[in-house]
Amino acid sequence: MVISITLNPAVDMWLSVPELRKGDFSRARTKRLNPGGKGVIIARILHKLNMGPVVASGILAGRTGLTLEDYLSRDRVPANFIFLPGFDTRVNVEIVDESDGSITQVNTEGPSVSQDYIRQLQENVIRISHLGDVVVLAGSLPAGLPHDTYLSMSEVFISKGLRVVVNASSELIKPILDSDLPIGVVVDPKDENGFGIQTMEEEVSLVKKCLRSRPVLSFSWAKTENVIGIAGRVFHARVVNPSIRTLWGANAALCAGLVNGIEEQRDPKDTVVTAMAMAYYMARDPWAVFEKANAADEIQKLKATIEVEEL
Repeated sequence: MVISITLNPAVDMWLSVPELRKGDFSRARTKRLNPGGKGVIIARILHKLNMGPVVASGILAGRTGLTLEDYLSRDRVPANFIFLPGFDTRVNVEIVDESDGSITQVNTEGPSVSQDYIRQLQENVIRISHLGDVVVLAGSLPAGLPHDTYLSMSEVFISKGLRVVVNASSELIKPILDSDLPIGVVVDPKDENGFGIQTMEEEVSLVKKCLRSRPVLSFSWAKTENVIGIAGRVFHARVVNPSIRTLWGANAALCAGLVNGIEEQRDPKDTVVTAMAMAYYMARDPWAVFEKANAADEIQKLKATIEVEEL
């Protein structure tokens, strides 16, 4: 089983306007409300593609937290959250400009979280988990928590016989890379590159240096190619003749595919191909994976567009 944890979830509001003009009035043509936050999106992708049992977990608050949980329930995504009193889960806004297809994102801050609630969440996850399950710690941290929170949480889960993959920004990943614990890492590239990677050769060198006993390692430095270490092997993967609309959700889809391969102990090369195809599918149309009944079949076809070389 995969337990996908989001400490700073959000209700994502998507608005589509004919043309977005700064300082002017715009009327939205369409509106979507969706459960969001990196770990929540990973859980939704895995559930929609029928990629093994998955549970969405984390910390919710207030009416918006109840709304997020209700949306997951409608999609039949198993959920097991704890609630903060006296606050509200954040709301993020994504505005799609129909004139050029661009997406403007406005993210808000979530409620402050204390260590007491982190301990409560850890106890909850351990209670519902089984030996060997994969815990995903994904997304940004809420206010009130130190930047090494994912490392300390990983230590607890690993001590209980669980496997851990962290999908977050370079700032939150650095303490994990300094650790010798076998924590999987999928870096979220939307923030500033904190590893000084300038070339694909430098990414290859960094993956080989930091992989060690980690179940997976991906820095996602480039948009359409990637160097991924998995099960002691290193692969260079790229999308042939890509056509990308947005990178929203693509890194979550990549992480979902890699985690599924780890959880099911699939062939490492096939895991890389599948994860890259899932990321590319999301980049071409971020709604297709959730709305199309044949999304899994279309992703299977996209695997033919992924070239993979073992290094």
